[in-house]
Amino acid sequence: MTEHKQVEVEVDEDFHIFVDEGLEDIIKDFFHWEIETCNSCIDYKSSVWIEFCDFHDWEQFLELALRNNIAVNGIGHKRETLWNFLQEKSKAKVVFDEEVIDNPNDDETFVGTGVLVVCVGLNFPKELLNEFKELLFEVLPPQ
Repeated sequence: MTEHKQVEVEVDEDFHIFVDEGLEDIIKDFFHWEIETCNSCIDYKSSVWIEFCDFHDWEQFLELALRNNIAVNGIGHKRETLWNFLQEKSKAKVVFDEEVIDNPNDDETFVGTGVLVVCVGLNFPKELLNEFKELLFEVLPPQ
């Protein structure tokens, strides 16, 4: 996989992350609205990919997009919203696994905890990035 230029994003005074250049405003905005992401890529198989760390973060994001759609369009369709974009121009993939921790008896291995982790990956074509940003910032205005 091709390496992408990374930029440092200050989420708050004590929390900095590195993300692909071009996604920093999106990722910072999600964290500002307390919606955590754990991975992202600006060109993953010609798509933008954003992974939400927990299913509840994804659910919160969808609820905010839905509320915005209702406020903008009511029961009719007046214009495109983030809600429409997510349904028509993107794909979501649910990924689940078990949380792991370092094995206290062996520095080279991990131990399962029995805790289920459910993440959601959002994909959309790279050429729609600016449209996504515009619609996202309508729903989650940057600080």
